[in-house]
Amino acid sequence: MASNSLHFAHPPITEAIISIVVQDLPEPTIDRIRALGPRVLPEYAKTTDISQTQFVGEIRPETPPKTSAQQKFLGLQFQSEDLKQIFQARLNGFSFHRLAPYDRWETFRAEAFRLWELFREMVGEIKTLAFSVRYINALIVPAPALLEDFLNVYPEIPLEWPQMLSNYVMRLDLPISDDQTNDAGHLTAVQTLLPSRPDTATILLDLNLQYPALRNSNDTLWQRIDAVRSVKNRLFSASLKQAMKDRIS
Repeated sequence: MASNSLHFAHPPITEAIISIVVQDLPEPTIDRIRALGPRVLPEYAKTTDISQTQFVGEIRPETPPKTSAQQKFLGLQFQSEDLKQIFQARLNGFSFHRLAPYDRWETFRAEAFRLWELFREMVGEIKTLAFSVRYINALIVPAPALLEDFLNVYPEIPLEWPQMLSNYVMRLDLPISDDQTNDAGHLTAVQTLLPSRPDTATILLDLNLQYPALRNSNDTLWQRIDAVRSVKNRLFSASLKQAMKDRIS
């Protein structure tokens, strides 16, 4: 397979995300974010506030402690009617989420870019700080079986230990530098078990590629996002044994 193209007949992707972090926008931008709603109808008819609860405590001698909670508005989440596509417009950034079934990079990227351009148009001047491309996969294998028969990344268990896993969580944080893109970033890979059908095991493989983007122009930003596609494909393909590739082909 070419490094820039990776397509399986049964893609295991449960969620794909392009996320862009921006320097915090001023509070009045909230009204501009809310004005996005009519611009994305009828595709994104469901809207939910994104807020953060802040707890403040005060302790003084010889008086009962006092606590209070405040809600801070961060942005809005827009969902399609079928709940398969979601995007967030926040005071600190933007993200586009595509849930299964996933089609291909071109359609995923095109919709993310369209919504990002609307976001930029509505909120005004933006300073980007970072971006990430994230793919969450659910890999189904027969059970009982050995993880090493299907994956190149797995927990190795000493023979003296019980060999049947009921669950595990493995997280790897790695610097990445790709020769094709000449770009330095950071990979966070998380692997664990998910609920599954009888006689199978479902392995979650979450690959999140993160890059700084300070002082990037909009054109440069999206050129870099496009370039990460080949990095993501290479890393995902390298994580699978041929038996797993056969199962999703």
